[in-house]
Amino acid sequence: MTAAVIAAAGSSRRWGGVEKKEYAALEGRPVLAHAALPLLEAAPHMLLVFAVPPGQGEAVRELLAPHLPAPHLPAASSRFVEGGPTRQESVHRALESLCDVCPRIVLIHDGARPWVSVSLVRRVLEAMRGHEACIPVLEPTEAPKLIGPSGRILADLSRRQVQLAQTPQGFLFERILEAHRRAAAGPRLHLDDAEVFAAHCGPVYTVAGDPANRKITWPVDLRAETSGTGEADR
Repeated sequence: MTAAVIAAAGSSRRWGGVEKKEYAALEGRPVLAHAALPLLEAAPHMLLVFAVPPGQGEAVRELLAPHLPAPHLPAASSRFVEGGPTRQESVHRALESLCDVCPRIVLIHDGARPWVSVSLVRRVLEAMRGHEACIPVLEPTEAPKLIGPSGRILADLSRRQVQLAQTPQGFLFERILEAHRRAAAGPRLHLDDAEVFAAHCGPVYTVAGDPANRKITWPVDLRAETSGTGEADR
């Protein structure tokens, strides 16, 4: 069995809108629905767990009801879990909610990445046949620099060695749950689930990411060109 945690419990502070960015409309559907549909198409029987702000579970369920599952997809179960004050805690709570079904593989995806393609999801799932953890990455297009506290450049980094992490990130469920439990007991706040896994369980492998798989942070991100974003690949 495969499950997916879709992280959408953040406050969207940088978004600046009346509603959360994951609830905003994009081509007639909420951003959150766009983020979830390719996961279902790649694995139709996948169990979805949405990490949402406290008290918003039922409202999000109603928001997604007309869109999930889409008519061309078989019925899929979904759960709504109240997130915590950080993304790390929100994902941890969502993972704990899966203990009753204990899926073999779990994908963890940002609810603010509506342009993820089915092919990218399948690429991560395929890589999970041989690894405990695998994420999509992109080579930066600009020249990366290591900067010190004063703003001075300390080192020029190789673009081949510095990669940008995307989601969905794939893990063996029991291992990423173990990693999150260990992380919750420590003082460090990790940037993503790959970092949680690497710090507490073992190596993380990579597959090629997708430049179209952008994450919405600012309102302008939603207004950016949407041509070539993988709609035909869904």
